[in-house]
Amino acid sequence: MEPDPITEDADGKIPAGKENIPEKTNIADALVRFGKYVGPTSGVSMLPMLRTGRDSVVVLPKTERLRPLDVALYRRGGAYVLHRVISVSEKGYVIRGDNCYADERVPEEAVIGVLTEYFRKDERISMTDERYLRYARKRVKNYPARLFFHRIRLRLKAAAKRCLFFFRREKVRTEKGERK
Repeated sequence: MEPDPITEDADGKIPAGKENIPEKTNIADALVRFGKYVGPTSGVSMLPMLRTGRDSVVVLPKTERLRPLDVALYRRGGAYVLHRVISVSEKGYVIRGDNCYADERVPEEAVIGVLTEYFRKDERISMTDERYLRYARKRVKNYPARLFFHRIRLRLKAAAKRCLFFFRREKVRTEKGERK
């Protein structure tokens, strides 16, 4: 595993002048100061690719226009978001998390970095690796089917809630001795 540029040099020692780096470093500041951000992720939007508490990411500053399948780092409100580029437009990008069902339009200037690799335990996975690219293409290609089944699941869940509500109401009426 590569050293964390925020806290270690190549020998694993804390470089002079970096002893007082705050525990929570701002990602945008790390990209400017150290030329990359290495750290953990949080959230579920990029499942199954990235898992909170298991994976660490390496993000470099954006230096060129992103392409479809790249994973962009951008800010939404006060939060940093790491999502996949679905398509590129003149003004920016259409972006979606691997575990999300809605697209976002993100302007070019909002994107501050791009994921170049990530670590799963001791395994390094590069965004240029053919196995990763197959996964990314499959994830984007299968989106319409995933969305279809997601909507069916939501409708079934809503119908089950209505049935439970009806049966609970009838049970209460029966217990009180009420009849229609």
